[in-house]
Amino acid sequence: MNPRYLILKLLILIILQESSSNSAGFYGTCNTPFSCGTISGFQYPFRRHQDPAYCGYPGFELNCDDSNLPTINIMNITYQVLDINPTAQILKIVRKDMINSMCPQDLVNTTMDPKLFSFTKSYMNISILFGCPISFTFSFMGIGSIFCGDNGVSQVFLVPGIQGPGSCETSVVIPFPVDFLNSTGLGQVLQEGFDVMWKVEGSGCSDCIESGGQCVYDNSKGLTMCACPESPLLADSCSTVNKTEVNLSPAVSISSSSGMQLCF
Repeated sequence: MNPRYLILKLLILIILQESSSNSAGFYGTCNTPFSCGTISGFQYPFRRHQDPAYCGYPGFELNCDDSNLPTINIMNITYQVLDINPTAQILKIVRKDMINSMCPQDLVNTTMDPKLFSFTKSYMNISILFGCPISFTFSFMGIGSIFCGDNGVSQVFLVPGIQGPGSCETSVVIPFPVDFLNSTGLGQVLQEGFDVMWKVEGSGCSDCIESGGQCVYDNSKGLTMCACPESPLLADSCSTVNKTEVNLSPAVSISSSSGMQLCF
């Protein structure tokens, strides 16, 4: 047999094996959909903390505990996930420091990464004012007040919008239902959390799944890609994947997902 032909066959096998092994390293390694803690229905862009980083979009890592609700960290604040609506791309979350308290224990504003999340139209920003002087109570015009603190006697005041502390010691911004009318249930509604909508990869990821692929995050490109069961490794959609072509004529051109092109 012609030595040139043997070399050609060997190169083809190497390229195809490389493509196959790389594809196996991505496709099938990410569970979708999956359960996290006591909630099911998660899928890309979310991933569990123990999953490979490419299984989810950066900023959507979930901490899972089989017997408890999952948590997620957004802008250095830990939230407990109460519910998920994958179709509407909505998470219901509550600050973890407010699960057992009507007032935030960490006096920092509730903020979302605007590239990843946004508050739904059902919520508005309010400011909780801490350490207000007695004179403040006589001129207070706002949503209402509640009592919190270790002894439950520290009065805090809720005002609409994002406001500084003014004559009070500290202010903390938090989302609040726009249609709230019952001023006697302020503390309870604060502990019920709020809805946020995630902005990452909606219909595009659905197209990938429908084509037989799995959405993964390509860190080198900073993009969501479609991992397919056959080479090439990543594509926009598995239904548009161009299969590797092999031509054993005297002049041969081989293209693969590795980016190599060989001519004889």
